[in-house]
Amino acid sequence: MTLPLLILRPLDGALQTERRAKDLGLNPVVDPLFTVEPIVWSGPAAQDFDALLLTSANAVTYAGAQLDAYKSLPVLAVGQATAQAAGDAGFTIAQTGESGGQQLLNQLTGDRYRSILWLAGEQHSVLDSVDRQLHIVPVYRSRAIALGEKAAACLEGETVVLIHSARAAKHLVAELDRLQIKKSRHHAVVFSAKVAAAVGQGWRSIQIAARPDDESLLSLASRLCRNE
Repeated sequence: MTLPLLILRPLDGALQTERRAKDLGLNPVVDPLFTVEPIVWSGPAAQDFDALLLTSANAVTYAGAQLDAYKSLPVLAVGQATAQAAGDAGFTIAQTGESGGQQLLNQLTGDRYRSILWLAGEQHSVLDSVDRQLHIVPVYRSRAIALGEKAAACLEGETVVLIHSARAAKHLVAELDRLQIKKSRHHAVVFSAKVAAAVGQGWRSIQIAARPDDESLLSLASRLCRNE
């Protein structure tokens, strides 16, 4: 028997993950824990910067028409999905990081990209810019919502749960506690060690992706769903 795969990320990304999961012959259940929405923002002049940092494809999706003002800037993207979204929107990708914004900044060398504009979510990680100037402008909001009925029904039996961020991990654990759903029946497949720490102990198993992308997550999830 194939275990269900619960996808909790915001809807745009969740539908992409669902499609990939179905291509692998899995049984995905989509019920987002967050809803993403644009916010009003005002950005500085593009000429004040020599690179644009994007840590989520949501920045491209929800920034709106103002994003066009920054197409002259090379993009530092976290993850292939972000890089693809930026490329599809007409940006030039200078560098892609695979393990978060901090690692990407740490990999920058020399005098290139001394002044960086980060179009971020309203709730974002704290990054050490080292000796570079990092200007942060929130362009979207990710709002946590209650665990949905589809997810709760799925979790009545053994389930493989995809968890894409530390914030999602903490919110999920709080919702499971609120609804008195036992983690010990379920498998958590997570993006990184940071997410694994946030999801806590007590799961049937915790699996960490080799890279923070859907391909790695779904490779792990596929084996768990099939009890391989």
